[in-house]
Amino acid sequence: MTSVNVTTSTATAATTASSSSTDLSIDMDEFLSILVTQLQNQNPLEPTDVTEFTNQLVGYAQLGQQTSTNETLESLSSSLTSMLTTQSAAYVGQKVEYDGAMAPVQDGSASWTYTLDGEAASTTLVVTNQDGDVVWSGEGETGDGEHGLSLSLSDMSGVAEGDILTLTSVSTDAENASVSNAVTAFATLDAVVFEDGVTTYQAGDAVIDPAAVLAFYGQA
Repeated sequence: MTSVNVTTSTATAATTASSSSTDLSIDMDEFLSILVTQLQNQNPLEPTDVTEFTNQLVGYAQLGQQTSTNETLESLSSSLTSMLTTQSAAYVGQKVEYDGAMAPVQDGSASWTYTLDGEAASTTLVVTNQDGDVVWSGEGETGDGEHGLSLSLSDMSGVAEGDILTLTSVSTDAENASVSNAVTAFATLDAVVFEDGVTTYQAGDAVIDPAAVLAFYGQA
């Protein structure tokens, strides 16, 4: 009698485990389907973080108490990274505007915008290289709003292709008070790099945080 009870209990447990495994498999397929859909529709200004997705998978897998969790997660993380790398390849060659004053010299020029919050009596623009040396200076616009600055190698002193230059824009008002203006820079992406779950954009030697990107302008 005892043996029958044990056998029945074991069979029931096995049936339950099999059913739970099947349900888990179905749920996991649905979960992955949702992840793939999210990846396909991600915002390029907020690229997907592989670590975030991996953490979601860890939490989900723990609910199922699967013994093969580590192998499954490694495989899924690798697949997600591969998928994101493929998608991000579309960004290479695109021109981006980002929040920052450092712009790389690409194809013989470097470009920025500077924004005045109001009318100014004068505006001074200064461009320096990686060593802090001034390579160009001049007078900027004084009107309220956004203004562009693009310099070629012939405009600057001692600058070479690939150098990273910094623009400083300072305006003075009627009372001669100085105000620093907001600056954004432009670059053409050369690569998208995933390392330790973190995504970065590269433009020559410049490393750009995706969170700083303000706009994509398509192929440069």
